[in-house]
Amino acid sequence: MTEATKSDKIRQLSQEQMNAVEHLLQGKSDRATAEAVAVSRQTVWEWRNHDPLFIAELNRQRYELWSEAKERLKTLANRALDVVELQLSSGDPKAALAAARYVLQGTQLLGDTNLSIKGPTTPEGVIMERLRGEARRDLAPEINKRAPMFDLDPFETMRFEEKIEALARSRLQDALAEAGLS
Repeated sequence: MTEATKSDKIRQLSQEQMNAVEHLLQGKSDRATAEAVAVSRQTVWEWRNHDPLFIAELNRQRYELWSEAKERLKTLANRALDVVELQLSSGDPKAALAAARYVLQGTQLLGDTNLSIKGPTTPEGVIMERLRGEARRDLAPEINKRAPMFDLDPFETMRFEEKIEALARSRLQDALAEAGLS
């Protein structure tokens, strides 16, 4: 019998979870996704809200999908500029000019788009986000003894944030193990 390697021991997404990611990326609801992958709606909800590996993969693929769409929009922008150029020197076709303006505004050609992905794209990032929230709640009574949050000076705020980060990092390995990711 061969010994499992470390990468074999790290949990991977199931086929149902990978299929669920695809359906969610298509804009389907939890219910429709659950029906499509033959699991309960509650299971899809649990994956989306509590499974760091699933959340990270969904965020990663959303980012990838948006990046591809952004590149396609940039390609359309060149064609839209051609239409604008033709329309500026010709008669009317208002519809074409309106469409060209729409594409140019959509791509924010005068400035780069700054639409960003919401949420971390790695399981560790998802878990750290949760651990920081827990650490903030755990340390809040300590800081509130000294001063209400709105009365902290910038130095105290920075020290509090450092304590939160340190506490979250100290809990990371256990949380990764609990999630089957170490």
